[in-house]
This record gives sequence, structure tokens and C-alpha cells, in this order.
Amino acid sequence: VAWEALSRVVGSIPKEVLPSYIKLVRDAISTSRDKERRKRKGGPILIPGLCLPKALQPLIPIFLQGLISGLAELREQAAQGLGELIEVTSEKALKEFVVPITGPLIRIIGDRFPWQVKSAILSTLSIIITKGGIALKPFLPQLQTTFIKCLQDSARTVRSSAALALGKLSALSTRVDPLVTDLLSSLQTSEGGVQEAVLAALKGVMKHAGKSVSNAVRSRAVGLLKDLINLDNDKVQSFAARVLGTISEFMDDSELFDLLQTVSDMMSSPTWSLRHGAVLTVSSILRHNPSLICLAPVFPTIVNHLKDTLKDDQFPIREVTTKAFGRLLLHQTKSERSTQLELLPFLASALRDDSSEVRRRALSCLKAVSKANPSAVAAFVPSLGPALAECLKDGSTPVRLAAERCALHVFQLTKGTENIQAAQRFITGLDSRRLSKLSENSDASDDSEDDMTSA
Repeated sequence: VAWEALSRVVGSIPKEVLPSYIKLVRDAISTSRDKERRKRKGGPILIPGLCLPKALQPLIPIFLQGLISGLAELREQAAQGLGELIEVTSEKALKEFVVPITGPLIRIIGDRFPWQVKSAILSTLSIIITKGGIALKPFLPQLQTTFIKCLQDSARTVRSSAALALGKLSALSTRVDPLVTDLLSSLQTSEGGVQEAVLAALKGVMKHAGKSVSNAVRSRAVGLLKDLINLDNDKVQSFAARVLGTISEFMDDSELFDLLQTVSDMMSSPTWSLRHGAVLTVSSILRHNPSLICLAPVFPTIVNHLKDTLKDDQFPIREVTTKAFGRLLLHQTKSERSTQLELLPFLASALRDDSSEVRRRALSCLKAVSKANPSAVAAFVPSLGPALAECLKDGSTPVRLAAERCALHVFQLTKGTENIQAAQRFITGLDSRRLSKLSENSDASDDSEDDMTSA
């Protein structure tokens, strides 16, 4: 009944006046979404009324009119509003509106509008790809061309949004090879921020559609990426290493072993940028394909190199090495060797590093390992305790906060008073009681760079 009434109200408004109601509708959607969020406690938030058949019918004209006829700022708000509307609508209710919404968005993004408008449209298209899925089939070629063009945009936000959307879109594509080939060609001719955006897009495509990439195209990609991790440009190195890690899930054994041999040789290079590129790649492969890296003939050599790079004179190398050790230990805690964490002391040594970035990274890794397998870490508490206690008094606030969350899990402070008392060998009774009151998931909102499973 409410939708019927709304439909009549919207129908009575002259077309050219509709965009003036965009803010009103966005506010109403926001209020409804917040009410649902409070009810639900987690999971996707959908507004029940928007899940009825044809529920979007009265609202879409308001946003589309603003998108095709307003000034730049209004077009940006219209695109953002459409995205917010789609997010709280069910896939089923959205289905019949995918085509009428997507067409105008593609048309507008092709015009010369400020980056804010393009960025808002790309974010909304990304949401439609996630929700609309196969209904977007008629637009695949246009969307692909649009996103590739936006990778070259002068605005970083537009490039990042296009890279993210292109990765998601590739999951719907039946022919991924031509797309990857296009991206590899762009990679060779671009530089700076555009090159980073192309690499981010390539990572997304490999993540969502890596299985569909042929051996020949994948090998070409690996060859190009090997060159890029040699560059003296830490951003490009980092992006290229992430793509190599993602691709490693789809490599056959011999191909991955060859890559690991190359990277292992680079790890002992006198040139610090080569060592950095190599350790970034090892860390990324340890995230995406740890089982196979542990079976590689060169694995023991890589571990020895990591022990050396943990003492490197360049702190970015020490930080990435710490992350690599964390990922390796996390894998070991989940495998049958879960009780033999002989590499844990190396991670623990990073708690006393000169760099606050390295100390924070070590605490984050140690926390993740403790959460995954507290009993395996328990044996190392006598040696970990003093270093952890020092970190709790660290001069750097981010380090102290990371130390609190780490101590919570290493000492198992939420698991009873005997653990709180045992922790008092290393930290004060006041600290151990205060930390025991922290939620076990108090770190759920940690930024992604601190997350062990981030790229």
C-alpha cells in the first residue's frame, strides 16, 4: 500500500522537478537502512519494502532524471543515491531494473564530467555487477571498454574504482584472455599511477577469473611481472608482487618452482630494491599458495634468506619479511605441523626491532597466529612475555594498541582468572585485568593493511 501511494505521488511530479527530491529520498533510505542494521546485528542489510516486486519503480525515475539532466554535483548525488538504493535491494527485486539503470550510467560516464561524477558512477556500477550478475550480460563489452578507458584517467579515485569494477566484471566474462592481453599491453606502455591501476585491475581479474586464463597468457603475465618486481619503485613492486601471489594459485608446480628459484636468487642481491621486490613476492605467494611454496625444492633456502632479511638494514624489507614469517607460521598452525612452530622465535625477535612499523607488524602477525592456535603458542610464552611487556609500554601509540590486542590472545586473558594470574609474571595485575575485559574481536575493525589476509 505504501508503494502504491508513493508511486502515485511521484507520478504527479513533473519530470524536470524530480531531481530536487534526490536528497529527500537518500535520507529516507539511509534512515531505513540504519533501522534494519540495528535489528540485524551483522549480515547483509536489506530493506524489506525494497524486496517486493517492482518496488524500485517509483524511485528510479528520480535518480535517473538527476543523472541525465542535472549539473555535475547533482549527477554525482544521483549516481551515489542509485548505489545506496541497489545495496539495500534484493537481487531478485533488482533483476528487471538492471538494464534500465545500467544503460544511462554507461552513457553519462562517457561524457566529459568531473572525476567526482565518474567515481560515483563507477562505484554504483561495481555494486550492480555484484548484485545484478548475469543480467548484465548485454552490457559486458561496453562495460569492459569503459573500465579500461577509466584506468587511464588522471584522477586516482577513478582509476582505483575502475580497477575494482573490472575485476568483478571479469567473473561474468566467458573470454578472459583478450581482457588480460589488453591489460598486459597497457602495462607495457603506461607508467606511474596508471601502471598501478592496471596492476590492480589485473589482480582483480586474476582473483575473479584466473581459472579461465590460458597457460600462454598467464606465462606472458608472469614474465612481465618478474620485470616489474625488479623496478626501483616500491609501489609498482608491491602491486606486481600481489598479482604474482594471486596468479600463483593457478600455476602448475614447475612454473611456480621456477618463479620461486628466481625470487630466491634475488633475495641475496646487494641491491636493496631487488631484495624488497623478492620478499614482497614471497610474502604474497605465502598468502595465496602456502602449501605449494612449502613443497618447493628451494623452500629451505627461501626460509634462510628470510632469516637474513629480517636483519636487513632497510626497514621496509624487515617489515615485509615479518609479514612473510607471520603468514608462514599461520599456515603451519593450520597444517599437521601445528605443534612445531620453530620459526616463532624469529617473529618474536621483530618485537624488539628499531622500527615501530616492524614492531607493529610483528605484533599483528603474532596475534593472528595466537588466535589460530593458542596452544601451540603457549609453549613460547616464557620467551614472548618480556618482549610483549616492553611493547605495552612502547612510545608509539599504534604499537601499544597492537600490543594490547596481541597480549589478549597470547596470554589467553579471556579464558579465566588463572590465565590473568599467569600473565602477571610479565605484566602488572592492573594491565592483565584491564586487557581481559577487551572483546576477543576488538580488532575486527583493524584497517586492512594490518590484516594478515590482506594482499
